[in-house]
Amino acid sequence: MYVCLCNGYRDSEISEVARSGVRCARRAYFEMGSGPRCGQCLEMAQDIIDEVHEEKTPLRHAQSMEAGQPTPRAKYNHGVSSQT
Repeated sequence: MYVCLCNGYRDSEISEVARSGVRCARRAYFEMGSGPRCGQCLEMAQDIIDEVHEEKTPLRHAQSMEAGQPTPRAKYNHGVSSQT
């Protein structure tokens, strides 16, 4: 799914940069070639990066699912399926 329309960055690209060790959305954008433009996407990009770096044990994940807590990206989907 596209996260940044200005630069054409997808969630999969942001995740890949995060897996390389980047922990800041602005830094991730520069690593991908261009810094943020309008900035509307930075919160979602940071959530994706945080999700990559989050260390969840299966028990903690199960507890959050039982409590009905959405995953960080779920709040952005608005009923649209994400295809990467």
